[in-house]
Amino acid sequence: MAKRQNFGFQKRQKEADKQKKKEEKAERKRARREEADDGATGTDEGAEADEESDPGAGTSELRAVAEGAVHAQARGAVAERAVHPTPRRAVLAEAAGRARLEPELATRLEALCEAGWDLWDRFDNQVRRQAFHPFVAADYPEVLEALIPLRAPGLRFLEWGSATGVITIMADLLGFEAYGIELDPALVDQARELARVTGSGATFTAGSLTPTGYRWRDSSGDERLGTIGHGESGYLQLGMPLEEFDVVFGYPWPGEAPMMLDLMRVHGRPDAVFLLHGTEGVQMYRGGRAVA
Repeated sequence: MAKRQNFGFQKRQKEADKQKKKEEKAERKRARREEADDGATGTDEGAEADEESDPGAGTSELRAVAEGAVHAQARGAVAERAVHPTPRRAVLAEAAGRARLEPELATRLEALCEAGWDLWDRFDNQVRRQAFHPFVAADYPEVLEALIPLRAPGLRFLEWGSATGVITIMADLLGFEAYGIELDPALVDQARELARVTGSGATFTAGSLTPTGYRWRDSSGDERLGTIGHGESGYLQLGMPLEEFDVVFGYPWPGEAPMMLDLMRVHGRPDAVFLLHGTEGVQMYRGGRAVA
């Protein structure tokens, strides 16, 4: 299957490396601060270290930019798809053809993904070029091909970090009872608007993808969650625990996949399907084991 160029994988890796260097630099500064005799100097250095090591610095300003464009972006992206054909539509049409989807459904999915790419391009230009933000668009044709064989009446789908909502809406159009959890309220608003203009019944809530009380620790004892932020659990907002979902989708940054697999092991249902989107495509897991 043809690949869409520039999905953001290389950008993710570079930014992950950059963030790691910032954290190491901040740690060195904190160590020097503790050894310093001058309290004022230590305070100044600590503030600088905290600012540099915080990937969420400037989040409120970013939200203001995103919130101001949310409704126009969603409507404009859908309207423009018919007059701006791109090779990406051909990739989607190829995937839909192999799955023998109904023509009307295939058309709606193509429109959705085209809107999603437009939203991502605008978000990248307007928000991510100003400061770090973890949202990077997924490989929508790959995700579509992974979801199609799982279609069945009455299944519940959950997307972790649903961002602009494209994949959650995709699942809804395919017949899943679809939900998305996203920590950034501005992106939740954008996803809800995209659902409205695409005629989707997908549900989105603002919150953390981690259940209350969940604690991650890797084999070395590291408890850091990477780009996965803290906040009130999204499951409280949905009124459903993780174990009530049949299919869960995650798109981790480098190093975050083990945490997601552990979260499914601890709180997911044993027979649930977990779709993990990585640099090699979408891998399906069930009961913690990869499924060929």
